[in-house]
Amino acid sequence: MPNLKLKDYFKWIYDKTDKYLYYPSRKNAGIFITKLFMAGGSHHFTLPYGKVKSENVETQRKIFNGSFEFTPDLKLTFRHVDIDGLTDFLNKAVPDSRIRELMRDFGIPDDIAEDAELFCKALAYQFDAFVRSTTQEAEDIVLTKYQLLLKYGDDQTEGATVARYPGDKMKISFGREKRYRVNCYDAFQHIWTIDNAGTVEWRGRRLFLTNSADIKLKVESIYLDVPTLRPGEQIKIATGIEARGKEDTAEYKWVMIDKDGNNCFPEDRSLYITVTVEFQPMNGK
Repeated sequence: MPNLKLKDYFKWIYDKTDKYLYYPSRKNAGIFITKLFMAGGSHHFTLPYGKVKSENVETQRKIFNGSFEFTPDLKLTFRHVDIDGLTDFLNKAVPDSRIRELMRDFGIPDDIAEDAELFCKALAYQFDAFVRSTTQEAEDIVLTKYQLLLKYGDDQTEGATVARYPGDKMKISFGREKRYRVNCYDAFQHIWTIDNAGTVEWRGRRLFLTNSADIKLKVESIYLDVPTLRPGEQIKIATGIEARGKEDTAEYKWVMIDKDGNNCFPEDRSLYITVTVEFQPMNGK
């Protein structure tokens, strides 16, 4: 899939938003970014009561036009993107009369059915992809995600994904978080709690780090065995990660594979984790 630029994502949506969203202020890109962030689960930015002046949202306006980067620190303010909250915000911000036009902006052909709520949910997942990305771009998933939502309904919450095998389902809960900020040379452990939430018994499965060649942090192994797990059972699996001496942000793209190496959940990203390494001087140094 091609990549999508964050500033294009913002602009296409902003251009279609209703002016009521900004009352009692005028339509303003900084207000739009602030409300989008808040709906998505970040409270890094807030709005003053009453009318908003340009100086109140200067940084947000720069994020909108790309002159201020969506930095790792800003992304970390989204401990977990609120997909439902962001979907509701987008669905209310863009009037129904502009939905088809916005769908075209994101490359959705006119012969695909229009469902405003599911389309806005696909846009919310796209924003989550930007939060996970280590650049100002992300894989363009809007069309694919929207088609999946249309085909399989609204059961697209994290861990409830389209499976290779009928009846197969995986649900993930994270012990702490999916995004880590660590010091240079820190060693730490990430633990997944994985439920076999479907009707298929898991045998011979493993977790596999698909992009090990692209990341600079050390992991104990790129393969982690998954024990035989019957439907309804749960397991915890841990991976050790060791930071290097260079500041960097990396996304670890873990997937579950079967005994033949096939990805069991091709559209699933719930095993992904992001690690930001930064130099953190000791107190008094």
